[in-house]
Amino acid sequence: MTDKLHFSKMAILGVGLLGGSIAKTAKKNGMVSRVSGHGRNPERIGYALRNGIIDEAAATPEEAVRGAELVVVCTPVGLISETIERISVCLEPGAIVTDVGSTKTTIVRNAEAILPDSVSFVGGHPMAGSEESGVEASTDTLFENALCVLASSDRTNISALNRIARFWEAMRSQVMIMSPEEHDLLVAASSHLPHMVAVALTRCVAEISADREKVLPLLAGGFRDTTRIASGSADMWRDICLTNPEFIGAVMERFGRTMMEVAEAVRGCEPEKLESLFADAKSFRDGLPAKGRGILAPASEILVDVTDRPGVIGEITLALGEAGINIRNINVQHVREMRGGTLSLILEKASDMEAAAKLLSDKGFIATKVD
Repeated sequence: MTDKLHFSKMAILGVGLLGGSIAKTAKKNGMVSRVSGHGRNPERIGYALRNGIIDEAAATPEEAVRGAELVVVCTPVGLISETIERISVCLEPGAIVTDVGSTKTTIVRNAEAILPDSVSFVGGHPMAGSEESGVEASTDTLFENALCVLASSDRTNISALNRIARFWEAMRSQVMIMSPEEHDLLVAASSHLPHMVAVALTRCVAEISADREKVLPLLAGGFRDTTRIASGSADMWRDICLTNPEFIGAVMERFGRTMMEVAEAVRGCEPEKLESLFADAKSFRDGLPAKGRGILAPASEILVDVTDRPGVIGEITLALGEAGINIRNINVQHVREMRGGTLSLILEKASDMEAAAKLLSDKGFIATKVD
């Protein structure tokens, strides 16, 4: 029988949405006895301490990690290597250090060069988040059914990798293990490139328009949907680019070649070529999973048929809220103008699905649990 995973002390460096959610979930599942936390915002650290998210508030990262068996670095991606360097001389022999950064090659390379041989590093990237930020928004269900990638290099300690995989599985995450380089290439294509495209498209339209007052009314839903992610944090995306320049640059070059192919077909008025390009893109896009986050179907999804009338979403959320059923995310699928569509509700707790479906059915909605 496998021994129960447990750490006597865990240090969270960066007690925000992810760090707070890790602490809450680990404590809820009995994986840690004590959690020490450090963060740049004293008010938020105070909040975490008062609400039992952490047990100790450390003045420095060095203080936080003393005596810790597990250290989770949850700082912005641009500060992860610097933070690991700061704590390197204070870590206990046998400690495991992991992180939650969205790029891996640079971080893993730096960590393996910095940390002593007595300490193991396992790069991690839990693909979970929220529209809200800060430790106040942390939950003990944030990582349920989310994908967590662990980056394994030729220097990764297999025992440490196994423990961190078990740690995330205990968080109810789906674990995928790959090399740091493969991770960075895949997220460059699937996550980083879309952001670069949104930024370029936004800048292109802004530069073309000499009179922005005239162009603004013409920017319809398609433009707003395509460029929504361009509103992300400039600091965060700067750091992502600086820690994954090789692979982001490579996929951007490939995208540039694809754009030139489309441009040449447009300029050359090639109907068959254009139709082929559009049909191929449509086929790939239509084949993507329609539900949940990434490749995973959510563990607590309910589909509700709704009519196109004012306030219908408010009725649903109010009814669930009054019943104490929390909604993690809402998506509208299969929208039909003047007729309505299907509302996808991701609940915080899978155990609420039965009650939510019955409550909504009793109110006249067609609600279906997704298995």
